[in-house]
Amino acid sequence: MRRLFSISIMMLLLGGCSGPKQEESPEASLMRIESPSQDESKTLDIVVPAQPEQEEADGVAEPAGAANGIVTEKKFIKTGRIEFETEDAEATRKTIMESVRANKAYVSRDEENRSGQAVSYTIVVHVPAARFDTFLNSATKGITDFREKSISNEDVTATYVDTESRLKTKKDIENRYRALLTKANTVKDILEIERELGEIRTDIEATEAQFRQLKGDIQYSTLHIVFYKPIDTSNPFLTELADAFRQGVGNIRAFTVVLVAVWPFALLAIGVIAGLNWWRRRKAAEKKEAAELPS
Repeated sequence: MRRLFSISIMMLLLGGCSGPKQEESPEASLMRIESPSQDESKTLDIVVPAQPEQEEADGVAEPAGAANGIVTEKKFIKTGRIEFETEDAEATRKTIMESVRANKAYVSRDEENRSGQAVSYTIVVHVPAARFDTFLNSATKGITDFREKSISNEDVTATYVDTESRLKTKKDIENRYRALLTKANTVKDILEIERELGEIRTDIEATEAQFRQLKGDIQYSTLHIVFYKPIDTSNPFLTELADAFRQGVGNIRAFTVVLVAVWPFALLAIGVIAGLNWWRRRKAAEKKEAAELPS
């Protein structure tokens, strides 16, 4: 019995001595955590080229936040066109310009066209989307009869999210190529990575330009305003005289164009006529000399 008890104590002592030797030291744990950094360049070599191929294969990048169920704020592009008649074109234009200044909008087109029956004005205004309705009401104050009035509100949320996601993906790829460039050791690798960087930078600049244009269209709504004032045609004679004068000017212009177009034939005709006149004068001179000779 005593011998069995002694054996048990010895086994316990041996177990206590061997236990700590199996535990891992903190230094060993730190080395295990830091060890993946040694293969970091190999991981980048595999991951970076694969992403552009994946993007081309998918065709359309997944909207940012869609996989996580994040709801993106709706994006709209609002455009409109109105056309109406006015009795006082100058007063109407003044009202529109005052509304432009009051609503922090800007004008990208301002035209005036005259015809035989009316004078029409076209003004294209870009107004902050939040002020579109306010601007429309103030710019057309007092106008009740519209010849045309159309407002469209296009939902471009999917396009916005897709473009934003593509731009982010391309920039991530660019950063990874730059990281690879710092680790490249051969001239061939450096040239290859720089070529890829040039292509991705071109794609990024093009996508950024599209994204800026899209954000501008979302931020500023566009309204085409066309208003016209009929011309008094109570005296038909003066109107017909003005139309005849304009038609005469058009005929002169057309004749000049035709004359310039056929100048080689006109030059050839002048040469032929001059040659015939010279030949006739020569024949006449020869006949005169023959008549003056003594018989």
